[in-house]
Amino acid sequence: MQVTQKTIIKEIMTNSSKSRLKQTLNEKIKRAEKEMDQLVFQQKKLEKQFEQSSEAVKQKIQQEINKRKQLVRSINTQLKSIEETPLGTEYTLMETDTVVELHEGSIWHPEQKPVIVLEDGMVKEIRQRW
Repeated sequence: MQVTQKTIIKEIMTNSSKSRLKQTLNEKIKRAEKEMDQLVFQQKKLEKQFEQSSEAVKQKIQQEINKRKQLVRSINTQLKSIEETPLGTEYTLMETDTVVELHEGSIWHPEQKPVIVLEDGMVKEIRQRW
């Protein structure tokens, strides 16, 4: 019988993984900044189009801008954390579902999640705690 089980994917911090993570986060910042610029442009366009644009629309646009600003602050915190993380440190990359083959007599503890450890994209270790 096959069942799905949550598996934790961890990565060992290396120079290349730091660079990759920083690049990904910087791309997210650029995307959020571009979205904020677009929202400001839309707001100005609405104000010109409708001289008395509704306060609710202005508030909604401002809420969306504030969400992006918060996202950028959060990403900057993550970038700082990456810089401070020593090489060789394990960090959780993601959690995913895997398929486990079970037979009568198999030992299986569904509450214990296997861990796959990657280093520069290569599987370095598989930990199964049962």
